[in-house]
Amino acid sequence: MRRQVGFAFAVVLLGMMIMAACTNHNKQAETPAVLDVKIDAPDHIDLNKPTKLACVVTYGGEKVDDANEVKFEVWKHGSDEREMLEAKHDGDGRYSVEKTFTQAGTYSVVAHVTARDMHNMPKKDIVAGNPEQAATADGARENSQGSAEENHHGAVAISLSSRSFEAGKPAALTVHLTKDGKPFTNATVRFEIWQADNKHEFVDADEKGNGEYEAMATFANKGTYSVKVHVEGSGGLHEHQVEHVTVH
Repeated sequence: MRRQVGFAFAVVLLGMMIMAACTNHNKQAETPAVLDVKIDAPDHIDLNKPTKLACVVTYGGEKVDDANEVKFEVWKHGSDEREMLEAKHDGDGRYSVEKTFTQAGTYSVVAHVTARDMHNMPKKDIVAGNPEQAATADGARENSQGSAEENHHGAVAISLSSRSFEAGKPAALTVHLTKDGKPFTNATVRFEIWQADNKHEFVDADEKGNGEYEAMATFANKGTYSVKVHVEGSGGLHEHQVEHVTVH
């Protein structure tokens, strides 16, 4: 009797082990490997100096050294011209290309990678020149569109107090408004905030007095953000100005 019980127990235990092994195998089979591409490029670059744009390609956690195609698409914000650069393989899953930026501004870089019958195209924004140069260059086109309206109403000077913030921490966005050399009061001010092609966030500002308006916002990620300051006033006045801020 004891032998029969022991044999039955062994059979049941063996069956459970086989079922567990099959379950683990099925779980592994149900989780396909993923083509992952991480862009390796600086957030800020100097003008007229060769800059390396690179990416690291992995599949299922392993480095990919035989990608079918790796190209970098680069364009300047506000411009319709796009450049496609073919990358070379540096080894250990890394692919790169050199480019010299000659104009200040914010640029978008997209790595187009095809490997293992998959395609991945991550994007990153970088600033060429110092942030002030980039803001001036990028905002010139948008500001020119509203110049006729501004001249009609009388220009409101919009000045953002800070263009550098820390990621993940509440930040005070403060703007000073003046018109005809005097503080511009009783305005409705709203900040429109976004990074690359991500969702735009709107934050209403409170008037602090003497032409100063402030709103609290939190920048979740490091990098360059666009901040559009919307100003509305009496008589149908509606002006805006785009600034670029750096988040560390």
